Amino acid sequence: MNSSVLIWRTMKGFKISPYILASILLMLLFSMMQMTRQSLSKPVHAQEQSQERKDYFYLPVGSANVSNVSEQDYRELITDFQSHYQSAVIQTTGMPLLIPNEWNSPYFTAFAIKRDTYMQVSLWGGMARAPGFTKLQLAAALCHEIGHVIAGEPRQTIPGSDWASTEGNSDFYAARVCLPDYLRRHPELAKTLVINARIQHMCGANESCQQVAQIGFDLVNSFQRYSYREFTPVSLDVRAAAVTELVRNSYPTDQCRLDTFLAGASCQLGQQCHAPTCWLPAQQ
Repeated sequence: MNSSVLIWRTMKGFKISPYILASILLMLLFSMMQMTRQSLSKPVHAQEQSQERKDYFYLPVGSANVSNVSEQDYRELITDFQSHYQSAVIQTTGMPLLIPNEWNSPYFTAFAIKRDTYMQVSLWGGMARAPGFTKLQLAAALCHEIGHVIAGEPRQTIPGSDWASTEGNSDFYAARVCLPDYLRRHPELAKTLVINARIQHMCGANESCQQVAQIGFDLVNSFQRYSYREFTPVSLDVRAAAVTELVRNSYPTDQCRLDTFLAGASCQLGQQCHAPTCWLPAQQ
């Protein structure tokens, strides 16, 4: 799957392949089933969490409760990624990169998709406006989507998406390569970060490690706020269990995604680093 959450909206002139459309509708149906099941089986506090999350699917321009990300922030972000990764995408795929301005879209999603003549990475405005998201978290999300396009093996085997790097590999690319590079280009943004003491201990005085790890931690927590998954808090003090088979065509657990960002952050320390075994078996 090449998106965090896919919500479909019919737009004039916007073409969606039958496979992508079927995938979107299937995910939407699954999400609705999950939310219904939770509301029937959980105590009152869990129902309140569902109530808190219900509006994230639809946050049009002008909504009252939104993030601090402005339209200018959004434009700067997609323009930066479009320009910076154009040559890498052409070199890798033979096609240009398009990151359209979709600020006006009210829905929450980021995804990568292969079009007939170009590669598209999208970040819809509803996600940028979702409460709790920051410009740095959105940069990390775009890094993940760029990773789908250029991070290489291991790739998915889903028909129509076999060009795309796995979710775990895309997270690892985001943390190891893309996000540190973005922070070097925009050091002023890192001043907004409050670094967790546990992350400071893990990274020592290395600011790049600290920043990538903190952004990853913040991003996973923001995704959890709006996820259809069963909520299990992530921790900086434990690691997800190792797998014996590659997690190829689905998302790793939330804890594993955090572990992947932490592993990518540790690569900034200048020592040998590896993707975590929670999605990539040790023997691979």
